[in-house]
Amino acid sequence: MIIYMDATSTADHAQVEMSMGDGNTITVDRETGTSRGPNIGNDTDRNVYKWEYTYSADGNYTVSWNGINRNGGILNMTPPTDQHSFLISTTISINSLRGFNSTPVLTVAPIDRAAIGKRFVHNPGAFDRDGDSLAFKLRVPMRKDAAGNIVPVPGYSLPNRTFDCRNSADSGGAIFTLDLETGQMVWDAPCRVGEYNVAFVVEEWRVSPNGGAVKLGEVVRDMQITVVNTENNPPVLEPLDTCVIAGTTFSHLVRATDKDGDLINLTATSGIIPPATFTRVSRTPGVSTGRIVWNTQCTDVRERPYQIIVKAEDNLPVGSKLADLQPLNIRVVGPPPQNLTAEGNNGSVVLNWDRYVCQNAQTMRIYRREGPSNFVPDHCQTGVPSSTGYVLIGEVSKQANGTWATTFTDNNKGAGLPAGVQYCYIIYATFPSPGRGESIASQEVCVMVDQDIPYITNVSVTRTSTTNGAIQVKWTQPRELDDLTPPFEYRLLRKEGQQNATTGYVQVFSTRRLSDTTFLDQGLNTLEKSYRYKLEFYQSATAGGQPTVLRDTTSASSVFLTVTPSDNENTNITLNWTYNVPWRNNIQQHTVYRREGTTGTYTEIAKVTASASGGTYVDSGSGTAPLERGKTYCYYVQTSGTYQLAEIEDPLLNNSQEICAELPKLVCPPVLTLDELNCDAFLANPTDPPYQNVLTWQPQITGDCTDEIQFYTVYFKGPGQTEYTELAQVPPTQTTYTHTGLESFAGCYVVTATDVNGTESEFSNEECKDNCFFFMLPNIITPNGDNLNDVFRPDPRSRFIRSIKFMVFNRWGVKVFEGNDKNINWPGTDSDGKRLTDGVYYYEAQVEFFTIDPANASKKYKGWVEIVH
Repeated sequence: MIIYMDATSTADHAQVEMSMGDGNTITVDRETGTSRGPNIGNDTDRNVYKWEYTYSADGNYTVSWNGINRNGGILNMTPPTDQHSFLISTTISINSLRGFNSTPVLTVAPIDRAAIGKRFVHNPGAFDRDGDSLAFKLRVPMRKDAAGNIVPVPGYSLPNRTFDCRNSADSGGAIFTLDLETGQMVWDAPCRVGEYNVAFVVEEWRVSPNGGAVKLGEVVRDMQITVVNTENNPPVLEPLDTCVIAGTTFSHLVRATDKDGDLINLTATSGIIPPATFTRVSRTPGVSTGRIVWNTQCTDVRERPYQIIVKAEDNLPVGSKLADLQPLNIRVVGPPPQNLTAEGNNGSVVLNWDRYVCQNAQTMRIYRREGPSNFVPDHCQTGVPSSTGYVLIGEVSKQANGTWATTFTDNNKGAGLPAGVQYCYIIYATFPSPGRGESIASQEVCVMVDQDIPYITNVSVTRTSTTNGAIQVKWTQPRELDDLTPPFEYRLLRKEGQQNATTGYVQVFSTRRLSDTTFLDQGLNTLEKSYRYKLEFYQSATAGGQPTVLRDTTSASSVFLTVTPSDNENTNITLNWTYNVPWRNNIQQHTVYRREGTTGTYTEIAKVTASASGGTYVDSGSGTAPLERGKTYCYYVQTSGTYQLAEIEDPLLNNSQEICAELPKLVCPPVLTLDELNCDAFLANPTDPPYQNVLTWQPQITGDCTDEIQFYTVYFKGPGQTEYTELAQVPPTQTTYTHTGLESFAGCYVVTATDVNGTESEFSNEECKDNCFFFMLPNIITPNGDNLNDVFRPDPRSRFIRSIKFMVFNRWGVKVFEGNDKNINWPGTDSDGKRLTDGVYYYEAQVEFFTIDPANASKKYKGWVEIVH
């Protein structure tokens, strides 16, 4: 444990009492005994306490120390702060199955001062030698209360929230942040001289090989920030994050400037210094440079970057000097595997590569794709991004004797690789937990597997029909047949759909002439269905024998297009087309054709880059010729593909079916009106429920709005309700509706239109009506049995009352009556029905009204009433 103490303070801790988290407390001496630790700058002593302790069992333990007093006058706590203790702790998790672990070490002392109006930074320089992930989180400083409970200090606020301050650029309010990943603390900026307190926790997380994470523990730093008033400006650092390949020397120049022209002291702190070194290169007034050098090794590879905290400090007296701290994050990655080669034969590919230079790596990952990606890693980019189209097919680990395998055979997990395809491979190394990490990927290598096959090149729709559609299928002649005995035979098979299933095929064509490389398949439903074709190449049977299948080509599907007209205010049609083919359709652009109406000539409207399985395009027409609602548009798409093989010409052009769609007119909401309520006339002659509201609407059935309305729907939302509910469906010839049987007029309405296709419009404009509010209570009742003014009730003009809670008090404030009658009907008795004596009484009426206005929903009325018998 390290305690940083004001060198001028009389407080001292030659011994500390440490709570070990298992119920035991031990006494620990300071390393320097009765003498205080060394002064490390800014009038701060560094006191170190070390001890060894053995726990009896696995578990989670929080080791803590509770200091007796904080400083007096800390501005962001409730005073008196010198009566608040402070507690720091480290939580460790001991698990014999997990192995060894070291908690993070905070390498940077919290001794720098802040200045009014200047940006203040701090970084603890947390270092975890195991390479575990660290997370930095602010927390409320803790203390122990009189009962020994661990509780937050009272009245704590973040420094930027203690006073109303501005940032250093005067562009907004002050901020106080702690970066979750780097630990960089920024206060921009203080505005009041004094001492402030901050606490944060450094969490340690270990990621397992399967991707899960477990928290191993945490370390707490509780620190004070002293704010001074000075005209000095802090230096400014210019370090940059970077990376380095393991086995190479990292050399980096850091530079700091000071606009006041002060001399700058540059230092660097990190858990990797040493073996890394930091030396000053130059120092002149206002500018200082230094160089970090690190001879990296394979054992330095890890996923999380190493952090070096560079500090630039004015060379000024204590009280005036300011500092800037910045983290320099260095990521160490593995070098790429070298000399990857691929050789294909008989449905498999054998990969070989040089012995990997980093023998501490864990696995070599093997990735494959069809056709080259031309992927070249950026500087220090590790792994293989999914955007390349590569897929993980296998891993190679260390052998039992500790050496690396340098070969891998890809036979498609025993199923064999389809012939006639160019397969490309990339490999890279991964490193074990807890540090983990990856290498840069190898160079891409490609190889053809069994080229002596016919290649399907075209599956193109030539005629669209539900009963007599046609698809043109083409393929190439096989090569390298000199060692085989003719005759040979093609057999073309077909199935419905695009999926590459092994069943469902039927033979549609066969020929023994190698020059027959095309077939027109007719009588198909090409409008509604796609089809997939597979070509088998046989060596024909001798007398009495069976033919021998020499090769199966990779099967290929037709292009299937769907169109979806918009049903909202956007005037467009969305096209989506799919395919499943062995060639690459994601390199060259596809062409979209359109015509207006079901006859006429198609014109090209767009060039589109598609993916390996399909494409999409949204047709909105053009600025001068937008699509029009109520019109029919027809489309087809021509895809353009390539095998990327010199012996097969490209582009491979294939058409989808033709498909038409009408851009429907919109179902537009009507314009709604609601009859008005004349409150003056109603209150002059009030009536009792039931009431009614009359709705009238104007249909919107011109322009882009359809006139093919099937019905209108009326929706209602009553007082206190948040959602509309359906009231009625009205035929299209009717544009009015009377809502009857109402307890009040209050409510809101909307109307929608639904067309003959069942599409409902958006809500119309909302129209609401509220009640007329009048409420009055008398100030005398005569409960003498003459049926004249015998009970206390609201004025007869009062209406739309949902409920009344009514209470009566005598002149001494004692409640004598309480009721819940919405008409009150109080006969001048107490709650037990006994007649009250004559005199003045006071009432309180909590009245709930039927209304859509929350401000009028509940009101309280107070007054007096006299009882005269």
